[in-house]
Amino acid sequence: MKTEYDINALITKFKNRDKIALAKLITIVENDPDRAHEIFKHFEDIKHDSYIIGITGSPGVGKSTLTGVMCKKLLDGGKTIGIICVDPTSPFSGGAFLGDRVRMTNISLHPNVFMRSLASRGYKGGISRAVFDISLLYEAYGMDVIIIETVGVGQSEFDIYNLAYTVVVILVPGYGDAIQMQKAGLIEIGDIYDINKKDLGGEDIAVQVEMMLDDTIFQSGWRPPVSMTDAISGEGVDDLIQNIWDHKEHIELSELLDEKKKKRFSYKIKELIYSKIEKLISENFINEEEINEIVKHAVEDGKFKIYQTIHNKFEDVNFEIKKK
Repeated sequence: MKTEYDINALITKFKNRDKIALAKLITIVENDPDRAHEIFKHFEDIKHDSYIIGITGSPGVGKSTLTGVMCKKLLDGGKTIGIICVDPTSPFSGGAFLGDRVRMTNISLHPNVFMRSLASRGYKGGISRAVFDISLLYEAYGMDVIIIETVGVGQSEFDIYNLAYTVVVILVPGYGDAIQMQKAGLIEIGDIYDINKKDLGGEDIAVQVEMMLDDTIFQSGWRPPVSMTDAISGEGVDDLIQNIWDHKEHIELSELLDEKKKKRFSYKIKELIYSKIEKLISENFINEEEINEIVKHAVEDGKFKIYQTIHNKFEDVNFEIKKK
């Protein structure tokens, strides 16, 4: 059962820097994305831009711990931060599998931080469909920096490349050889590579990454640096943050930031179109009840008939569209 919110009242509180209003607006865009336009039409006069950092890497590399340490140092520098953590989806509740980030308790209550954990809800690409909308809410709220931490699913982290201006790929000792890193695809999307848990070693991984980067041509003119950190002790995190600011300066001076912004909005526009088409299909082409009926016949009469059934259904709908 959906909770009804008075959007106008929430917007008024939101513009007065009310975090509870921000949280409720996030809930709306996450659970009822068709109402997003009702919210964002109130922010058309806001010109604030946040800088968006993506943190990605396979599960267990220490993304949450490193994000927490980075945030602490950014807060010490006077920044306001919005964090979006995408977790695997619980197969039972549909909610975030890990829930609140226990590794970030030291910064989650800071007045200049707002953190939201999201369930990926099966969405491909290592993120959640609501991430873009929440990042827009953070920008409207006036956050200086937005950090998006992906779900960490290895070979499908590529959507973060379309949503963040600087992508940090986290690796750890024992991750595997260079071929495994290339197979994962993570080596192709990073603006910065960080070997975390350096107390366990990692110099060999750093050398392999450096060698692969040396063999790559970067049309942007930016050669990704490789840093090494220990998120527990905080060692090397200052260097990592400096690399992020260096990349920010590079894309600003080379006018690549505008291109990244265009890519980000193009990505969202296409996603909006696909979601609208998906809704039209579910409402007009085939619904859940019809699918269940086809499944029933497939089990009882033969599994090979599903192809002809869907083909016939599509032909019927196509004929009706042409008539109109």
